[in-house]
Amino acid sequence: MKNDIKTCSINFNEHIKEEEFRVHMSNLNTEQQSEIYKLINSYKSIFAKDKYDIGTVKEYEARIDLLVDKYCCKRPYRCTIEDKKEIEEQIAKLLDRNLIEESYSPFAAPVTLAFKKEENKKSRLCIDFRDLNKIVVPQAQPFPLIDELVVKTRNSKYFTTLDINSAFWSIPLRIEDRNKTAFVTQEGHYQWTCLPFGLKTSPAIFQRILSNILRKYKLTEFAVNYIDDILVYSKTFTEHIDHLTQLLEAIKKEGFRLKFTKCTFASNSVKYLGHIIQNNTVRPVTNNLVAIQDFPTPKNQKNVRQFLGKVNFYREYIPNSAIILEPLHNLLRKNQKFTWSADCQKSFEYIKKILCSQPILEIFDQNLPIIIHTDASLEGIGAVLKQTQPNGKNKPVAYFSKKLNQVQKKKKAIYLECLAIKEAIKYWQYWLIGKSFIVYSDHKPLENLNIKSRTDEELGDLTYYLSQFDFKIVYTPGKENTEADCLSRNPVLDENDDSDDRLKLVNMITLNEIVTDQENNLNIQNNKSNLILKDRVYYKKIRNREKIILSENFSKILIKDVHENMCHIGEKQMQSKISTIYTAKNLIKNIKSHCKNCAICIKNKTRGQVKYGLMSHLGPATKPFEIVSIDTIGGFGGSRSTKRYLHLLVDHFTRYAYIVTSKTQSAHDFIKLINKVTDSNTIRLLLTDQYPGINSKEFKTFLKEKSISIIFTAVNSPFSNGLNERLNQTLVNKIRCKINENNIRKAWTTIAHDCIDKYNNTEHTVTGFAPKYLLYGTDVSFLPTELKKNKSELEWQQDRDIAFKNSVKSHKYNKQIFDKNRAQFNFNVGDLVYVENGNRLNRNKLDEIKIGPFKIIEKVSNSIYRISTNHKKSESNLFHITKLIPTPETVLIK
Repeated sequence: MKNDIKTCSINFNEHIKEEEFRVHMSNLNTEQQSEIYKLINSYKSIFAKDKYDIGTVKEYEARIDLLVDKYCCKRPYRCTIEDKKEIEEQIAKLLDRNLIEESYSPFAAPVTLAFKKEENKKSRLCIDFRDLNKIVVPQAQPFPLIDELVVKTRNSKYFTTLDINSAFWSIPLRIEDRNKTAFVTQEGHYQWTCLPFGLKTSPAIFQRILSNILRKYKLTEFAVNYIDDILVYSKTFTEHIDHLTQLLEAIKKEGFRLKFTKCTFASNSVKYLGHIIQNNTVRPVTNNLVAIQDFPTPKNQKNVRQFLGKVNFYREYIPNSAIILEPLHNLLRKNQKFTWSADCQKSFEYIKKILCSQPILEIFDQNLPIIIHTDASLEGIGAVLKQTQPNGKNKPVAYFSKKLNQVQKKKKAIYLECLAIKEAIKYWQYWLIGKSFIVYSDHKPLENLNIKSRTDEELGDLTYYLSQFDFKIVYTPGKENTEADCLSRNPVLDENDDSDDRLKLVNMITLNEIVTDQENNLNIQNNKSNLILKDRVYYKKIRNREKIILSENFSKILIKDVHENMCHIGEKQMQSKISTIYTAKNLIKNIKSHCKNCAICIKNKTRGQVKYGLMSHLGPATKPFEIVSIDTIGGFGGSRSTKRYLHLLVDHFTRYAYIVTSKTQSAHDFIKLINKVTDSNTIRLLLTDQYPGINSKEFKTFLKEKSISIIFTAVNSPFSNGLNERLNQTLVNKIRCKINENNIRKAWTTIAHDCIDKYNNTEHTVTGFAPKYLLYGTDVSFLPTELKKNKSELEWQQDRDIAFKNSVKSHKYNKQIFDKNRAQFNFNVGDLVYVENGNRLNRNKLDEIKIGPFKIIEKVSNSIYRISTNHKKSESNLFHITKLIPTPETVLIK
């Protein structure tokens, strides 16, 4: 009988996806497997549909007490459009399930998204309760210890582990305490109605409640819980079915839901509390002594000094230490050549053995105080866990060290020191959760975790994780932290670097996978005589090189794995990695297709992508003030004036410019600027960027009264208002030159008006005529006034026609240059596209460059589209065609 849902006719579609329902019970016979399936089917209603499908415990509620009567309030964190959308979608689901409610609380914790490994993206909604956790009264609660579990599970042969779905949310929160859990997003202010994740006391509260429930139903003889993980153990299979039935019935009555994909049924071996538990056998997943047992052999005098520095802490416990350590001390003597002898190795091994045994090493005691010393170096991180013994002395219980990868080695010192604390606590979490302890670090800025919120997102994620434990960080000088320092400079665990690229590639595909693929490949089976067989693998000789043959489908899987594992390398690098070893139908074509259509590459790479959208043109204007555009230049503070802004209006036909200087960017300033024109002329169309003053109701009402139509430029597309952008540069250059002339003592505002007059009197490089002449017909040449002669009306109109033709000619030339390296793409309503993730100046370096995909909901013009990004302001959903990238599916449809 296969371990498959279909063999048991169980329909889980109403609860979980069928493909996720897999029970691995190879240790059971067919009849026993059937019994497990029947039991699961009987209680299928308690398996959650999703993470928001949680029950509600009726007879219990959580409470939050504070050490001091004060509130914690912070502004919401800035985030990308895509992160904001993800946050608001999750908030909507939480509101829909009544897990949160709108709040008017003085408390306000910011929200962030953390990376979720299962989904391979930032999707874990986290409330940053760091400030609240500092003033929350700790709740003492015993947690199960592995030593006690060893006794309880003696002679047990069947083990089941059950995971409570979104466990903390199952516990109602006392009404008077809900305001303390308030949090803010960019869009709203909410508070929890249930026990939230991220609160320091949440694990202890849940542990106490679930433990009480197990006692209430008299289940403690065969079941134990560690927070939301329940272990059921039995000596016989019949007994195990009975135990599971009792437990599942209790869970159903109390209103919990289980996360099926994290449950294991009737196994002969399970992972629990950091240990592998089997019949009368318990072994740790991690080795608390490996950092010493595998301590690298010293290679120079510096390594010897580091090791001896650690040993010196425990010399009083090492009999005849001077004699034993003499070979090592001898290596440090002046003019002594470093030679690692057999005596050195013998001394080294003996001391490591002493450090890992009595009387130096003690066994962990849950009733003794806990102290952790941590340190970080450019090589790795290290830590020592100690406990204060009844005689007052601090003795080591466990050691930890871990190597850094190349990315981590480039991080700032504060990040590495914080990482050392986080990794050590995570390594010993089963001893530390629910306990108060002290961490000693030689990095002063980390003391008490007084770090500004989210100044560094990665550092913020570390401190967020740490805030859920009850501990304080105490600064200790480096000279007093030599034990942890020694381990960090000689790390043992988890080296992440591997310079052998070929080894990485080979490890992505196993020999058995290749053989299986070739056995199912009819082309190979029918042409064996033309192929080369080595070690069960068929090769094909291509240009004097033997290549392994893969089917097209299997090669696509390999292409995807290599592309992702090798950090999204490009087409040529992919070909070099794969096609030199393997051959398959359409291999090169599929490599190119995968690289071109990879969503991660499209959204994050700055080079090697097709640029879409050709240059378009608003107009052209055929007469004065048919089209005008507005822009604002800031940053003019000082220079003998308190005004900071220069507002600029340009007529597209004559290029004549008007300015207003002011302290603000209000609607009043823009109305004043437009009135300079409308007092004697009529404006038909206004092109402008999206300023708050222009988006205001007051300004739009003014335009309506003047019968002026308005067009907004697309998001982050200053080139859409290119005429203004070019004039901005020209005008600022003129002002800068004049204000820095010798002996000029004028306000910048006075100089600006003088410069704009000079501009209007200067022949424009595009039209060939001065803006003032084209507008008024005024002679602006340097002839003496007596010799100036205004042209006739006919001549003036002829010059205007020439200016118009010159403008059209200039646009055609610029369009030819712009379009040279771009592709045309006909976007339609309903197409899915990626868009640029805001202005690059407001974007963090490692943020996605493009976000989406989003749907096009309106084609405003040939170059402007309205995109469904859920931004509140309609204008902020307008995007220029050059900012759009079609999804691979959209390209395929076309």
